[in-house]
Amino acid sequence: MKRLFRKTGGIIAVITMLIAFQGASIVNAWGPERPIFKMEKPADYVTFNSIDNNQSSESVGLGDERNFVRVRKAGETTFTDKVEISDADALAGQEFEVYVFYHNNAASNYNLTAENTKVFAYFPGIISGNSTAETGAKISASNAKPTSVWDEADFINQSSIGVRLRYVEDSATIYWNGGRTTAKIGEDLFTTGALIGYCAEGQTNCVLDGKVPGCAEYSGYIIYKVKAEQASIYLSKMASTDGINYYDNITARVGDTIHYKVVAKNLGSIATTQIAIKDQLPTGLVATTDAIFKDTATEGANKTEALSSDFFTSTGAKSYQLSVGGAGWYIEYDAKITDEVFGGETCGAAKLINTVYMDYALADGGYGSLGNQAAVLVSSPCAEEEPPKKDCVTNPEMPECQELPKTGPLEIVMAIVVIAGIGGGGYYLYRSRRTLNKVESAAKGDTPDEKIELDEKPSEEDSSQKPDNMVE
Repeated sequence: MKRLFRKTGGIIAVITMLIAFQGASIVNAWGPERPIFKMEKPADYVTFNSIDNNQSSESVGLGDERNFVRVRKAGETTFTDKVEISDADALAGQEFEVYVFYHNNAASNYNLTAENTKVFAYFPGIISGNSTAETGAKISASNAKPTSVWDEADFINQSSIGVRLRYVEDSATIYWNGGRTTAKIGEDLFTTGALIGYCAEGQTNCVLDGKVPGCAEYSGYIIYKVKAEQASIYLSKMASTDGINYYDNITARVGDTIHYKVVAKNLGSIATTQIAIKDQLPTGLVATTDAIFKDTATEGANKTEALSSDFFTSTGAKSYQLSVGGAGWYIEYDAKITDEVFGGETCGAAKLINTVYMDYALADGGYGSLGNQAAVLVSSPCAEEEPPKKDCVTNPEMPECQELPKTGPLEIVMAIVVIAGIGGGGYYLYRSRRTLNKVESAAKGDTPDEKIELDEKPSEEDSSQKPDNMVE
């Protein structure tokens, strides 16, 4: 066999992903819930795939950007939310394409660039007969709100026989400028996540540095291919909170212990010669027991032992084989959900997709890689933030913050003096004018019988104000 966990012309990978919560057990195909914008009025901060009316050619008429993962059979023209796999597809090795769109929704006039932008993608390794499995992706950036967004689409196996999906080597490609500019994406797309960026039209040496400017013209998409095959080696993984009822998807909370079961079978006619199996736990899960191997191929399942601790590392455990006949064996272990599940936050919603990988070699010289996962949905509601209090420092335009005239003691005294002076002068002028009018009228004989009377007696010191003097 080639070295274990090599890239065998394909990689089956599922990475830790986040997904939105609705109630206790219902999950959106996309998440998390976030503010929504329009093409006519984008965001004023860095956020990804939050516009619901994007019909531009850059997004292939995407519409609602929250639905950014699509699938199609290779050769078809339309990407949709689900694609069907038939017996004929599996026998013929039909290829399928997965589409992942991304768009920093910040308006161009803010000059906001997303930093450390990555795309993580996953697809199912084995799809059991007559069942559905998800493919999906997560887009993250260190300065985005929210930090990451995700979406899923469906592969539907219409066959009664299990189908295996293999990554078509070197097929992952990133596109910009309506598909006129392209660059290759490495297989870290399926492991640690691949950095993306922007490449101008006509540019050939594109640097994917994680920087994505805001505006539709800098948006892009990734397309990669997977190939369908009929499965002979079967690998599954399920999870449980009670150790009795196991499912592909369960709900839990921080502090809960999750019981995992991994099942491997050889459904073909060719025995294996070497197997390496590993299950690296994502952030937020910590193993609390050894991984226990139980052989169901022997009568009474009497072979039970602890696996090497390498099972939880990139090395993997390499001690067991799979004989033909389909009996197989399984592995069990427990893991606890820690408060690191929300990436340092104290609340949020998360989907932990815990993946088991197996490389195998067959007696006829064939070999392959498989992966499968169980999802744990974790939720802890966040308290609503109180709106910041307004004050005159942060909001000087408020009416109560406008500056009023200064009215200190000195200003008050001066105002009184001025007002009094104006009032007194006006009153004196008024009284003098009235007296003068009466005297003039008497001199002219307009009022011969009327006695001229003054309202006030003039002071002896001021003889100029006497009526007799004024007549003369």
